[in-house]
Amino acid sequence: MEPRAIDWLRSLGEEDWAALRSRSTRHEFAAGATIFAPTPEPHSVYLLEEGRVRILRLSQGGGEVTLGYVVAGEVFGELPGFGDYPRESFAVARVRSIVWRIPRGVFRDLVGKHPEVAMEITRQMGERMKRVESRVENLVFGDVRSRLATALLELAEDFGRRIGDRQVIDLGVSQGELATLIGSTRQSVNAAMGDLREEGLLRLTGGRAELLDLDRLREIAKSGSR
Repeated sequence: MEPRAIDWLRSLGEEDWAALRSRSTRHEFAAGATIFAPTPEPHSVYLLEEGRVRILRLSQGGGEVTLGYVVAGEVFGELPGFGDYPRESFAVARVRSIVWRIPRGVFRDLVGKHPEVAMEITRQMGERMKRVESRVENLVFGDVRSRLATALLELAEDFGRRIGDRQVIDLGVSQGELATLIGSTRQSVNAAMGDLREEGLLRLTGGRAELLDLDRLREIAKSGSR
């Protein structure tokens, strides 16, 4: 897949495509490679053509906080396209990924000329903000169990596939990475996952997670208690 195959970019005319392709650069990143790092003066916006990308920040103490994941067809690192904002996050390829690096000026021209593109990017930003707000709310009001259930449901929505009555997540997120996503420790996540497995709500096989009772997991996510 290349950018023109992405649904929300199909409205671009030949001139805009020529500008996007000639002034942007296409890069391939191996799993674990850093796509961008914090910088006070970022000059580019990124578009994920293929793969999955993890967005994270480092605390002053060096701990990681996962803000979320980017799927193919999404723009990320987009704030410089809308203002003179510093970049405070890292983007890391979760699997082999193909990324387009778009100069800020090209991006601004694109959204300025195409309101439908601006609306789609705004929608993507809104969805990410909604997830972050939900996660912050869970940090304040929820226990580890409810935060874990929320994270698993979100990952299933973004990356899962239905197999019978199960929802399978193929992202392969480690317990340590889940801990950075929900603001907990790996030990606490391990214990909470053990509880979910014992209750028949979760199965871990071959590096993937299978959610066995979505309704019950939603109840746990909502209640924040057993």
